[in-house]
Amino acid sequence: MVGGATHDFDFNHGDWVVTNKRLVQRGANSHEWEVFTSYEKAQLWMGGMVSIDESDFPTKGFRGMSLRTYNPQKDEWAIYWINSGDGILQPPVFGRFEKGVGIFTGDDTDGDRPVKVKFHWSRTDTESPRWSQSFSYDDGNTWETNWIMEFARPE
Repeated sequence: MVGGATHDFDFNHGDWVVTNKRLVQRGANSHEWEVFTSYEKAQLWMGGMVSIDESDFPTKGFRGMSLRTYNPQKDEWAIYWINSGDGILQPPVFGRFEKGVGIFTGDDTDGDRPVKVKFHWSRTDTESPRWSQSFSYDDGNTWETNWIMEFARPE
């Protein structure tokens, strides 16, 4: 039987206006951020075992989609990302929520550089959840946060 973890992404269901803060250049010790707005619509499927959202980044000229699937045998979520720029399903990150904070990690590349990736969900018990993405270029010894998303319900 599937437990309470299938409700981990219930907070994300519905429509959102998202303030994005993204590093202009990753992995270069940059401190220059760009700020832009996106719009997200999220839905739950299979009793919460699947969470799908689509985001529109109108000033950036692309759309993106997250696919989250819950594995009850491992008590673990897998999160996949795809964007309209290249249409490639990116390697997943894996993890879970503990005390309202979600940490999800995996391996990927940033250009030609191998990276460890970390997604961090917080404030999921509020009307303003927060997501961030960090990369590690040194096998997890140090992390650079390169994208922050602040969620709000549309007015």
